[in-house]
Amino acid sequence: MEYQKFILLALVGTAHSMAFPAKRPNILCITCEDISPRLGCYGDKVAVTPNLDKFAETAIRYTGMYTTVGVSSPSRAALITGMYPTAIGANYMRNFTKPEAMPEGIPPYQVVLPDGIKCYTEYLRAAGYYCTNNVKTDYQFDAPVTAWDECNNKAHWKNRPEGMPFFSIFNLTVTHESQVWKRTDKPLAVNPDNIVIPPYFPDDAVIRHDMAVMYSMIAEMDKQFKKLIDELKAAGEYDNTIIIWYSDNGGPLPREKRAIYETGTNVPFMVSFPDGYRAGETDENLYMFPDIPATILSLAGINPPQYMQGKAFLGEYAVKEKRMYVYGARDRMDEQVNKQGAVRDRNFRYVKNYTKGISNYRPNAFRLQMPMMRRMVELLQRDSLGLEQMRWFAGPCPDEEFYDLRNDPYEMHNLIADPRYKDDIERLRAEHQRWIEEDCPRWKEAELENMERMWPGAKQPELVTPYYEETRKGITLHSKDDGVSFAYQINGMGLKKGHWMLYTHPIKLRRGDKLVFFSVKAGMKDSPKVEFVKN
Repeated sequence: MEYQKFILLALVGTAHSMAFPAKRPNILCITCEDISPRLGCYGDKVAVTPNLDKFAETAIRYTGMYTTVGVSSPSRAALITGMYPTAIGANYMRNFTKPEAMPEGIPPYQVVLPDGIKCYTEYLRAAGYYCTNNVKTDYQFDAPVTAWDECNNKAHWKNRPEGMPFFSIFNLTVTHESQVWKRTDKPLAVNPDNIVIPPYFPDDAVIRHDMAVMYSMIAEMDKQFKKLIDELKAAGEYDNTIIIWYSDNGGPLPREKRAIYETGTNVPFMVSFPDGYRAGETDENLYMFPDIPATILSLAGINPPQYMQGKAFLGEYAVKEKRMYVYGARDRMDEQVNKQGAVRDRNFRYVKNYTKGISNYRPNAFRLQMPMMRRMVELLQRDSLGLEQMRWFAGPCPDEEFYDLRNDPYEMHNLIADPRYKDDIERLRAEHQRWIEEDCPRWKEAELENMERMWPGAKQPELVTPYYEETRKGITLHSKDDGVSFAYQINGMGLKKGHWMLYTHPIKLRRGDKLVFFSVKAGMKDSPKVEFVKN
């Protein structure tokens, strides 16, 4: 059955007067952190994921979804903008953090989005959706107040005005990398002896235990997923809700988290429609995180903005062309720098190493809290690692790498010098160069240059005071700053007390009404507030 097209009605009026359509889809996104496709429905025989396995029977299961790098902040920058992190100066992990986690000489700063680029949720809000996020953002900038109707640990679609469609994200954090050591003493959901150890790890009791903890985290996330679905059903909203589930990057373990290999960038991703559209299908085409915001807008009947580098693959504005390539880009990870670029097609991955004279392994202080990471370093120092495990630690990295993913899914055998692959190597090398030149204008910048352009003198730029005009159509809001959005309240109210409306059209006021508004832009300090009372 073809996916039903829902007709959108524009948001009408102001905080005083609104009209919502009788029927259009709610959209619920349930995200988790740091998992590769280690689920039963993806063929993993160890995983304990009965609820997601059942969900897969109703959903489209995607096997070719990729982020650009196996870490959260750059990935989430792509997920909120529809842009490659390398295109907007957001590819450092993480630029907005504690000073002690930054390299010497680079203070914390926020990404200032280029003019015209906004959090895609603003387009949903403008179309009449009530947008909530519970609770993680991690976009490389503070979420502007215009991005969400609610963004906190109590944010919920249940809080919307009656009859208003919702777009909601719930972030399940139990699978985060840090939980591998924080939950090390909790009961295990799987037997460590049953785990299949990938070749980049030694077969060791510490490794088996940490992997069992990881699988147990996934099992707990699976239960939390079910609670959110049950909540939707109990409220009678399940049959009018598109459900999207995915991870924010690949697995949490060494050589997975932070990597631009398959282990760090390939994530599980599923979409379920209330009318059963393509239920139970497997889609093996290539997709990337910048495609997700465009697709969500398309599912809501909103034409994605032209600036988005991602393209919709579902909904009213889905493009017919399929991706031939997905891209990877890595730079600083906390205090460690290792600049790499990559491109992958259906069969091969090409990697270019830009930081010379180092190994792929970097002694990241955060990751060294993980028992298995410390164990691997211990075995390295004892010269007790096998050849396959040594590859990650051996240095310096070659200038280029090339892998045949059909025969080498763990990318253990670098074929860059193999003449049999000469044509494919040259093709992917050229595509990587094209990508960085055409789609990543800030690729060649050093991070200090990136910071200085956004926060001159290491100080957060502040928006100027906006102004208003009275017209026949109502109050219009303006700013001398480019690319801003406006938040406003009337008599201290948006949709409810304390809520800020997103300005989309002239505001109609009654006599005596008090309008308060200010301008916002990602990465910049909000403007001063302006007050106006209608005479």
